[in-house]
Amino acid sequence: MKLVYPSKKYLKSYCDAVEEYKKNNVTTYSFDDPKEVDIVKKCYNYRHGINLKPNHVVQTTFWLIDNDEFVGEIGIRHTLTESLLNYGGHIGYAIRFSKWNKGYGTKMLALALKKAKQLHLEKVLITCDEDNFGSAKVIENNGGVLENIVNNTIDGKRIRTKRYWIQL
Repeated sequence: MKLVYPSKKYLKSYCDAVEEYKKNNVTTYSFDDPKEVDIVKKCYNYRHGINLKPNHVVQTTFWLIDNDEFVGEIGIRHTLTESLLNYGGHIGYAIRFSKWNKGYGTKMLALALKKAKQLHLEKVLITCDEDNFGSAKVIENNGGVLENIVNNTIDGKRIRTKRYWIQL
């Protein structure tokens, strides 16, 4: 099991993960659809700060690969905006639906925390929706300390968000 930069080598299994989310109506995270965007190029650009959208920050994205197959995606934001302090944090991640509840999220976050330290982050903020018990468990399994729960409005919907900090 390893973290790699997004690569065309794993694009087929990444596309399979996108389809799994669609088929199972998963809305807690959305993978980019490779039919609509060159995901490898987009991740490269974000890692290098090229053509960022307004209010977006430099982000290094990794794919978790196990047995030569895409299992999940995790992004490490190098800095935080005011809005990311309430919703999003430094790290966002997703495991493909067929791999849920198998420990991959906990392992992927542990590997990413090492990468975050290499990016000279001293502590990271990770958020999740209050009712996302799986994500909360992944964060807590990696030493996340709950600071508080805040109310956010995302796309017109009120969401209660747990805010965790992890010291690196």
